[in-house]
Amino acid sequence: MDLNGRRLVQELRRLKDRNGLTLRMLQAKTPFSGASWERYFNGKALPPAAAVEALAGLIDVDASALLALQHAAQESGAATARPHCARVAQTAPQQAPLPSAPSPAFSVGLSEGREHDQEQEGIRGLLLSLVGGALLLSAVVSGWLITDRPNPDGQPAGGATGAGRYSCAYVRHGGLMLAGNSTTNSDLVALKSVGPEVAEVQCLLRRHHLPPGDVDGYFGKRTEAEVKTLQQQDHVDPDGIVGQQTWSLLRNVE
Repeated sequence: MDLNGRRLVQELRRLKDRNGLTLRMLQAKTPFSGASWERYFNGKALPPAAAVEALAGLIDVDASALLALQHAAQESGAATARPHCARVAQTAPQQAPLPSAPSPAFSVGLSEGREHDQEQEGIRGLLLSLVGGALLLSAVVSGWLITDRPNPDGQPAGGATGAGRYSCAYVRHGGLMLAGNSTTNSDLVALKSVGPEVAEVQCLLRRHHLPPGDVDGYFGKRTEAEVKTLQQQDHVDPDGIVGQQTWSLLRNVE
């Protein structure tokens, strides 16, 4: 998803949290299922224009800016796909003409030549199969290594900016619990986010006896699972996204 798509998703999340909407409520009040909304809010799929208009109409806001972002993101995705299709069409092999039948005088020589060619073709096919298998294995191993699994230092593969080691320094302030990494009450934090806001979430989860693993500032699968557990315990829609409502649960001093 390009920059316009990410900005669109962030704005839709902000509107959802600001208006206290849950996936269950959106499923009941819009033509889209809760599972579809979960994919849109997590950036797994670009929200269609109809979904953008449905959310905007539900909370009575002007959808023009949101639709402009959606249109730009959709056009960017289509432009990326078109050149690839063109290259495939241009490089499609043409069917070779069928050879004419050989005369009887050359049948023996041609038969021997075909046997030799078939032997050479078999060798080339075997070599190509071995090379293709090695390339496929290399691609699979590379894909496995660059997934969002943290490395031994707690950071995602590739060293995402903002991941590292953080500490938890709990202090009460204005009826809220702070852990010393961030004071935000509204920033959206979700799967694959990095930075001090994620470390703050991890520290506050620990205080609620929900261990997210290392406090490393990387929002991985384990942190997401503990966020969902907290949401379920407090009867909040367990979408695994930390918005304004979930921040309130995390910072609760009781």
